[in-house]
Amino acid sequence: MRTVSTQVIVVVLFSCSLFLCGCDSDPLARVVVEGTVNLDGVPLANGDVTFVPDDPSVQADNLKVIDGVFKGPVIPGAKRVEIRGYEEVAANLPADSPEAGASFKKQILPAKFHSQSDLMETIPSPGPLSYTVSSD
Repeated sequence: MRTVSTQVIVVVLFSCSLFLCGCDSDPLARVVVEGTVNLDGVPLANGDVTFVPDDPSVQADNLKVIDGVFKGPVIPGAKRVEIRGYEEVAANLPADSPEAGASFKKQILPAKFHSQSDLMETIPSPGPLSYTVSSD
């Protein structure tokens, strides 16, 4: 009986290893995209770059911008680029409020860079991406 238990364990472990090896492949064939965002001539401290496909059935890819740099996986194809920038703002609440000391992210870029953006990019790109935005 002990041999059967050992064999079952070996088969289960082998099956799990085959399953886990297959998890590395990305069915959406994402490629790594990297680049920079400058705001008024300096690196954007905190924000997002979102790559929005023309096809609404394909998900958008959102990459965090930290100190002007972004990097991450994006589904290939033609994309509309939305750039958002944030600054941390303290909520103006009474000191005895349960939310006292809370903060929130305030959008610092005009809509022409995000919800009304007409900036287009084809992924994969031939090299690092670079975007320059302004606060006005």
